[in-house]
Amino acid sequence: MASSDRQHVSRLVPRSSSTLTVLLIVVAVVNSATLGFDSSMMNGLNILPQYKDYFHLNASTRGLLTAGSWLGGVIATFFMQWVPDRFGRKPTILIAACIGVVAAIIQGAAQNTGMFVIGRILSGIAGQLSGGAAPTLIGETIKPRYRGTILGIFFSCYYVGSLIASAVNYRTVDIATTWAWRIPSILQCVPSLLSLACLPFVPESPRWLVANGKPEHAREVLAIVYENNVSETTEVLEEIKTTLKYEEEQYPANPWKELITGTPNLRRLVIIVSFGLLIETLGNFVISFYLGTMLTQAGITNPTTQLQINVILNCWCFVVAVVGSFLLDVVGRRKQTLWCMVGMIATFYIAGGLTKSFGESTNTSGIYATIAFIFLFQGFYSASITPMTTAYPPEIMPYHTRNAGIAVFRFLDCSTGMMYSFLMSYAMDNLGWKFFMVNASYDIIFLVVMYYFWIETKGIPLEEIAVKFGSETMSDGGDGNATFVDKGGVDIGVKQA
Repeated sequence: MASSDRQHVSRLVPRSSSTLTVLLIVVAVVNSATLGFDSSMMNGLNILPQYKDYFHLNASTRGLLTAGSWLGGVIATFFMQWVPDRFGRKPTILIAACIGVVAAIIQGAAQNTGMFVIGRILSGIAGQLSGGAAPTLIGETIKPRYRGTILGIFFSCYYVGSLIASAVNYRTVDIATTWAWRIPSILQCVPSLLSLACLPFVPESPRWLVANGKPEHAREVLAIVYENNVSETTEVLEEIKTTLKYEEEQYPANPWKELITGTPNLRRLVIIVSFGLLIETLGNFVISFYLGTMLTQAGITNPTTQLQINVILNCWCFVVAVVGSFLLDVVGRRKQTLWCMVGMIATFYIAGGLTKSFGESTNTSGIYATIAFIFLFQGFYSASITPMTTAYPPEIMPYHTRNAGIAVFRFLDCSTGMMYSFLMSYAMDNLGWKFFMVNASYDIIFLVVMYYFWIETKGIPLEEIAVKFGSETMSDGGDGNATFVDKGGVDIGVKQA
């Protein structure tokens, strides 16, 4: 389809499917980098003496300043379903990027704790709105065979922002004034500005367009995605239309009510709830936000050395997360996550034991071994949970409840993050090495839930994943005939759509 023939899709959107795929990857990178920059920046600021002295940090104020973005994230979850479904995926990303720019300006210009917290709250709102809308846009637009990899890359690029932030913090540690923490705060706006620059070149989600009465617009988008293959474009469009019609007939109620209606949706909810709770509670949160405290307990007290380790750790996590993203479509979502969970539990137990034995000693080998197991833990996390964070929730939820499910997922993620922001300040001070043992022990519960409830979605089109939950679903082969499948996944006949 030549750009001159377009009636709905902007001429700025490329005609090439491969170019569009690259642009969608760029959208993934810049939106995910926003979240990564924010968390790593706070990790670095919590190490900087200039920041700690300016805000007179203690356990409570450190928790408050760190928790600000999580509070914003909790607020954002109440709009995460309504805004993308009402206005579209692209406008939601636009709104989030604008809020992100304002947040960076306020935080960078902060004169007191209150002003800094307001900037953090707005930053959290921006991050979660884009973090909900961007992966949904990508998942609903990209071809199924690329979906797992690209959605995995989405959150893996969290470490792109994280790496940049840790490098910025490392370079500003020698600035004697408040610019040591103001510069990283202001630079938070860069990913948001890049997101604004990319948006004109990507289309709206074809599934959102069909759901909102714009099938011809959706056809033009799908024609680009499927390289002007008329039969494939028509087949996919008809499958989307048929599935959405079926979902509307089967689930006419409010999507929030549908989340708790029927066994298949309840199983989806169990996965969403367990996943939302474990993202920040596996042990990674304390490494992401309180690495300085962990390293101090391990025997490394020099701020510059701690910041150097932070940079290296983020490089390591980024490489492992990208590799893990590609492996999702090779090993499979469920198997890869289960094995990495076993690795996380084992390495956290060992890291706790090493901290107890060598944390207050001068044994260099013991201290290095502790750091090595912290790196291994983050490696297992980055290879599984990081890419799964944006790949899995959009896949397992049907269109009608997708954004509602993601909102629940993000609400639990942000709520636990906010809770941990306060608790970890005290836990690390009071429990020390025992924290590792406690955390690793309740990680076993999450492992059991994963084993019994999580399903495999590798390589399955979004409209067909419902069968894996044992629910009746309907697909359309493009000829107007809707195929019904019973709870065992057996074809039980066709019906004219």
